[in-house]
Amino acid sequence: MVRRVSSLFVLAVLCACGRFIPAATSVSPGVLAVETAPGAILEVLDWGGTGPTLVFLAGGGHTAHEFDEFAPRLTDTFRVIGITRRGVGASSGSRHRVARDAIDDIARVLDAMELRSVVLVGHSQGGIEAAHFAELHPDRCAGIVHLDSAYLGGPPGALEEILRTTPAPEPPLRTAADSASIVAMQAWIERTQGFRLPESELRARSRVDQNGRIVGPAPRNTEASSRWFGKLPALHWESVKCPALGLYAVIAPLETWLPHYAARFDSLSADERARADAYVRAFSAWTAERRAEFARWPQNRLVEFHATGHYFFLEQPEQEQTLVAIREFAARLEPGSQSVRSQ
Repeated sequence: MVRRVSSLFVLAVLCACGRFIPAATSVSPGVLAVETAPGAILEVLDWGGTGPTLVFLAGGGHTAHEFDEFAPRLTDTFRVIGITRRGVGASSGSRHRVARDAIDDIARVLDAMELRSVVLVGHSQGGIEAAHFAELHPDRCAGIVHLDSAYLGGPPGALEEILRTTPAPEPPLRTAADSASIVAMQAWIERTQGFRLPESELRARSRVDQNGRIVGPAPRNTEASSRWFGKLPALHWESVKCPALGLYAVIAPLETWLPHYAARFDSLSADERARADAYVRAFSAWTAERRAEFARWPQNRLVEFHATGHYFFLEQPEQEQTLVAIREFAARLEPGSQSVRSQ
C-alpha cells in the first residue's frame, strides 16, 4: 500500500533555484509540484519516512509512479521521494533548452525541498541522470543505486548500432481486451514481459475514456522525454566520485529477459529465432563489457541478477534482494555524507 503524507506543499516557498507552486488541479496527498525553471513544473512524489534521503529517478518514458509499490517499502529507514522528469506524466512538457537542464532540474528540486546530499536511485535512464548529476554536483551525491542502468562507455554510437542491426523481438500485439481497462493492461504487461507495473504508473501514462478503456498514451512532449543523455559529453566512471551500487540483470537467456518470446517460441520462424539469438549475443556482450567497466572502479559495487529482466525490482524474489542490497549499501556510507532534511 502506497504511503502518502498528510499535507500538500502548495504555498509559494521560494529558494535560490526552485520553488513550490500551487498545482493547476487538485492532486493526491504526497504529490508536490515544483517549478525548476520558467514553464517547467515537475511532479515530485513524497512517500514519507525519516532518515537519509533516497531520490528515485524513473526509467525512460516512465513517471515516478513506477516506484509506487517499491519505494514505500524503504520508508521505515529512509526519507523517500521520486522525481518525474519534464515531458512525462504530470510534469510540464516544456522542452529543455540544453541537455544539462534535466540534471539541473534534479538540483532545483533538492533545493526546493532543502535537501543537500542524497542517495540517488535510478532505473535505466534514471541511472544515467544520476551519474551525470554526481559528476556535475559531487558534493550533493552521497551515493547512487543503479537499477539496471548507467550502461555508460564503449565506442560512441555502439549501442545504437547494436539495437539497429539486431533489434529485440517485439512483444505480441495487444488485443482490444488488453486495452479494456488499466487492470487489463497491467495483466498484459505482466503476461508478456514478466513484471507488474503499478496501476498508478499506467494511469499516469494513459488516456482513458469514460468507460475506463485505454484509448492512447497520455499527452506529453515526447521530445522533452527523449534520450537526451546521448547529447551530453561522454562520462567516465573516474569522474563519478560518490559510491555506487550497480544492480544489473544479465541479458540471458532470452526467455527470462523477454518472457513473451518463450511463450511464442513454437510459432516463430527459423529467421525470427535467428534474429532473436543475434540480439541476445550482441546486446549481452555489450552489457557485460559495460558491467565489467563499472566494476573496475573501487567506489563501485556490482551485483548481478540472473534469469530475470530489466524490471527485476518489480519481480520476486529479486525485489526482496534489491531492498536488502539498498539497505546494506546505504548503511556503509560515511556518517554525515547522507542527506538530512532541514527543519
